Amino acid sequence: MVHPPPATSSQEQTQAALEAMAAYFKATDQQRPRQERQHLAREWLAAVRRLRTTAAQ
Repeated sequence: MVHPPPATSSQEQTQAALEAMAAYFKATDQQRPRQERQHLAREWLAAVRRLRTTAAQ
C-alpha cells in the first residue's frame, strides 16, 4: 500500500487558510450575523498572514 508523504508545515498552513476562507464564505452565504462573519474574516486573514510569513522565510 502506498502512503502519501506527510504534510509539510506550508501545506498545513495552506489548508488552514483554505478552510478559514470556506468558513467565511459559507457564513456569508447563509447570512450569518455580521459579528460572526467579521470573526471568520479575521481568522482567514490571520491564516493568510501566517502562510505569507512562512513563504517569505
